[in-house]
Amino acid sequence: MARINDYTVTLFEPPCLPGSPRWSSIVTIDADLSDLLPYLNGYLKKRFYDPNTHTIVFKMNGHGVAVRPREIRIGNLIDRNDGEKVAREVIDFINEIDQRRDEITPDDTRKEPPKAIEIFKLLPKTNCKKCGQLTCMAFASALAKGDADMDECPELFEEKYRENREKIEALFMG
Repeated sequence: MARINDYTVTLFEPPCLPGSPRWSSIVTIDADLSDLLPYLNGYLKKRFYDPNTHTIVFKMNGHGVAVRPREIRIGNLIDRNDGEKVAREVIDFINEIDQRRDEITPDDTRKEPPKAIEIFKLLPKTNCKKCGQLTCMAFASALAKGDADMDECPELFEEKYRENREKIEALFMG
């Protein structure tokens, strides 16, 4: 049986960005996820987790997602249809993690994503733009926020950067 069976999606304009073409949502759920948060923390690689506030934040398909015991907040939505679709995807993901609890080692330790400067120090620093960013620092920032993936930097996958690539991976495993 699914952990979350019923939910309501409320779409709103982000208060810090009046007139924004993007929307956010609050998804009110019919279940308490308190005991599931450590499993999400143990499963996800790129996330922020604070056991004191019972919050885990991660990216899913370009959307920022914050999960709390009785609500889910989702950002970077286009419209109501997108809000409903993404809410369903997030709920399906959470229900899947709940079903796979016996395969996941829960982790109740606080996790923070690495700082952009830590990542930047390990990048090739060529500003080649192959990743789609103007500079290596911009790429490091996008990587730290979860808006980019390491495989977007082809130079990191050259043998001479193998050790740095492994160090960046270790930063996210934290």
